[in-house]
Amino acid sequence: MRVLEQVLTDYDIKEIKPVELAAATHFVMDIVREVFPMLDPNELPPDMARFQEVYYKAKDAAFLAAFDRDGTIAATAAFLPYDDRIPEIKGMYTARPTAELVKCYVNPQLRRQGVGTAMVRQLLPLARAKGYETMYLHTHRFLPGAVGFWEAQGFELRLEPHDNWQTVHMDCRLAPDNMF
Repeated sequence: MRVLEQVLTDYDIKEIKPVELAAATHFVMDIVREVFPMLDPNELPPDMARFQEVYYKAKDAAFLAAFDRDGTIAATAAFLPYDDRIPEIKGMYTARPTAELVKCYVNPQLRRQGVGTAMVRQLLPLARAKGYETMYLHTHRFLPGAVGFWEAQGFELRLEPHDNWQTVHMDCRLAPDNMF
């Protein structure tokens, strides 16, 4: 817990404003290029291309960033309504309001220092306050420590289709008694 308290002292975690969008986009794309070298390095993810509509103007989504004392982005994390688009889990999240956790990225030099945990601990209660009962995410086994990180945050593995992307589908309940 001491590490988390220090992170919260060192970083200002907040929803980004439109004037911070360029910096957030640059940060996200740098991480995407690092962890997903197989993707087109110049193709902006659809949610980032439509940031104003998807996050800023939406009442059911949020995009957070952790800013260091110099105002540099150290991490990001966001959620938006889950749209039931993934065939392997089609219909699995239609019974209760479900958000999808996306863009959880930490500066490579700051990983395993509590910044990601601090981001998640800010994000989950925010999603609950916006009416979500479940938080879904997918990650990949080729990302070092990803599955273990999410398990430590209270997420449970729901499906691992053993596909070429080594995808792992996970979720957690956002019931008030599960909040940090």
